[in-house]
Amino acid sequence: MLLSLVCLAAGIGGLLLRGWPSAARDPVVLTMWHNPTGHQSDALSEAVDRFNRSVGREKGIAVIVTTIAKSEILHEKLTSIALGDPGAPQAPDIVVAYPKSVAPLVARGALVAFDDYFSSKELAAYVPSFVEAGRLADGGLYVFPIGRSTEGLIVNRTFWDRFSHETGTPLTELATFEGIVRTAERYYRWTDARTPEVKGDGSAFFMVDNPFNLVQAVFAQMGEALFVDGGLNVRSPVYERVWKLLFEPAVRGHEAVYKGYGTDLAKTGALLCWTSSTAGITFMPKRVVYADNTSEPVEFELLPFPVMEGGSKVAMQRAGGFCLFRSTPARQAAAVEFLKWLTGPEENLRYVRGTGYLPVTLSAIERARETWGEGAEGIQKSYIETIGIMNRDYRFLPQSPVENYGELEIRYEGRMRRIATEARKRYRELLPMGPEEAWRAATEGAYERFLE
Repeated sequence: MLLSLVCLAAGIGGLLLRGWPSAARDPVVLTMWHNPTGHQSDALSEAVDRFNRSVGREKGIAVIVTTIAKSEILHEKLTSIALGDPGAPQAPDIVVAYPKSVAPLVARGALVAFDDYFSSKELAAYVPSFVEAGRLADGGLYVFPIGRSTEGLIVNRTFWDRFSHETGTPLTELATFEGIVRTAERYYRWTDARTPEVKGDGSAFFMVDNPFNLVQAVFAQMGEALFVDGGLNVRSPVYERVWKLLFEPAVRGHEAVYKGYGTDLAKTGALLCWTSSTAGITFMPKRVVYADNTSEPVEFELLPFPVMEGGSKVAMQRAGGFCLFRSTPARQAAAVEFLKWLTGPEENLRYVRGTGYLPVTLSAIERARETWGEGAEGIQKSYIETIGIMNRDYRFLPQSPVENYGELEIRYEGRMRRIATEARKRYRELLPMGPEEAWRAATEGAYERFLE
């Protein structure tokens, strides 16, 4: 599939380059791999097209984008390249990827750091935390920001208003994780009571799209380090606190356990809110379709990322960045030319608008605050308001550069989901003996198994 996409892209690139001025008779044709989310695919393709028809045409540079449908596939291909597997695909010039995917490539010297291509004055124009997030273990800048997202809480406002009106639950409960857990229990009982003829059919209230991101954010909120000696800080009280935060609601049915995105469940009304990348706002449905094929229009809202009670305001910084494979000086310089054009304030604003991403330069951030609110409505309006609040009040935490990040993430989330799912099934089977007795029997030794 990847090979056919590259060949197709190359054919399109050939058509694009016909008719270029003689000065660009032998252009540098760059290949780029990208795993898009939401409207980001169209946004990047449109940006590349603008570049190819303007600056690229003038300077003899053409960029061809290959879209890779799943981030897991992209990660596998990059790992294959890093390991030098016999069947590994030919490396592109550019890849948009997360630090966890490119750390093995850096270790093998396959990527080029951007430090030699940007002066300190040029780098000062970018949001400092966005730049620092792209520095890996050796301090080199290997993942350059082209757009950044963070995480927030997406809420089905139609469902919330109905629930809040009948129960008196204030929206402020959603500002903390403990408040969300309290509200989830209340919501489960409220939805269960709406069908008195069927007991125990309450609805899940919330979900966490990425539990590993959540545990990182909470550790930072509480001022502790999660990563120690190549592993996780399981001795910290915060570690067990996060476990309890996620495990008990999942077992009791107040929280959805699902290996996917909250958006999937929200489309059928299966939950009310979930933590998500801000880029997730581009996937929101306009209607909820129920199991009986009835539907109703709904509105969604983005709220700031919740905080653990007693903690400071910290949220994860998300989105991959621009990574440059080692090739020739001419190809590398051409790729940097494209990068500087894409992250220039005017073009970067155009690129990220509507994607749920933030621009990456300080001047573009300021211009976004001044102009994006004009005519915005619905979840886009709440996105602008929430991002303004978070830019002012929150610290954004970059992904850790530890080399085994991906392995730790898979292990943490896999164990959490498996143990919670098993306990949930057992809990439901034992409910006839009573909720508390069922809880104790179904969850005995669960945390110890999680720590194994």
